[in-house]
Amino acid sequence: MSCVISSLIKNALKSKVVVLQVRFYPRWSHRRPLKVYTPEEYEEMEKKPQGGNDESSIFDKYGGLRTSWNRAKNEKDTNKSVDYQIKPKKEKKPLIATKQKSEVKSSVDMLETVIDNEGNFIYTKMKNNDQRVSSILVEVKSKKEKQKKDLILLEGKRLIKDALQSGCSLKYILFSRKDEIEYLRPYLPKVGAQLYKMPYREMQIWSDLTTNPGVMGLFKIPPVENFEPPNPLPITVICDNIREPGNLGTVLRICAAVGCARVILTKGCVHLWDTKVLRSAVGAHFKLRIEQKKWDEIGDGVHPESHFFIADNRVVNDSEDNGEDLGELLGKIPILPYFGVDFRTCKHLVVVVGGETLGVSKNAYELALRSKGARLNIPLSNDVDSLNVGAALGIVTFEIKKQLLQINK
Repeated sequence: MSCVISSLIKNALKSKVVVLQVRFYPRWSHRRPLKVYTPEEYEEMEKKPQGGNDESSIFDKYGGLRTSWNRAKNEKDTNKSVDYQIKPKKEKKPLIATKQKSEVKSSVDMLETVIDNEGNFIYTKMKNNDQRVSSILVEVKSKKEKQKKDLILLEGKRLIKDALQSGCSLKYILFSRKDEIEYLRPYLPKVGAQLYKMPYREMQIWSDLTTNPGVMGLFKIPPVENFEPPNPLPITVICDNIREPGNLGTVLRICAAVGCARVILTKGCVHLWDTKVLRSAVGAHFKLRIEQKKWDEIGDGVHPESHFFIADNRVVNDSEDNGEDLGELLGKIPILPYFGVDFRTCKHLVVVVGGETLGVSKNAYELALRSKGARLNIPLSNDVDSLNVGAALGIVTFEIKKQLLQINK
């Protein structure tokens, strides 16, 4: 008898739960998730014509008006006729990813103290989905904010260390483990920046790397065009139409390893502070003098006694656009093997390298012709057409460095 009663009670409870679920179903059945748009996506969406023949209704076509079938609140007599009202349709605005301002501001953030007098780190601890994370990182993630604020995001203690040693202005340090921040202790300023400790999973969401190193730094873009490297060699490298971020980063790394005096980027090159360029350069940005110029400005800015050399294996044929003009131009520029040139007689050298797709532009050949320059050839075997721009530059510049160092012996 007790078993029968218990089974009846269970069935009654189940039916009650079902009834409750059906009862509250209309409360959430109409809800749909909204997409969050970035500021750039929202601007593109506003430019497109709104609505369409398939999705718009008769009310949308005539001013977006909808009828409200509710009685007026002041109507107490239900026998009277219903006073129908027409109210404008309220459109729901899409969610836009914007920089959120935190309502809670600690005194530590206002003071911007990194290390106190006792040697302790002063930092703010944040939890998951903290609004301050978006308020900090949206400045560097958004293209418009990045150009407005002139900020760069560096990931990993090695890159952050190089930036601090070169005197870059630090704004924020985000870290998940204290070991990472302890490594940077000798290089961190005592004031003028803010430290935030955040969960590793939250940091991984904002990271551009597959495996986040656990520490991120936001810096002001330094004026690298005014940087003077110590004891540089009289070598200037011109990057012409290098559009692959990895290649440009490799070129900068080679120039820093050789000890070049400066690097010039033409208009067609990829952005200097691109995330991939920063990773592949491995800190070379903070050890070189890097300038961005147009071709009509380069000729007046180089050393007057410079010798121009173009690292190019280009073969000109008749099917090329403007092949005759370019062919005549190249015929006037001598081509020499890189190991057959005596670089010791040159007071200053200018080496021009181009991208693998477009190669060196016609402006570079014209400048080399006016400066009595030459084309450098790297002999290749096994029917290999060309080398990577970084490999070609490394071969040429280290040969130049070897010869220049022999002068001092």
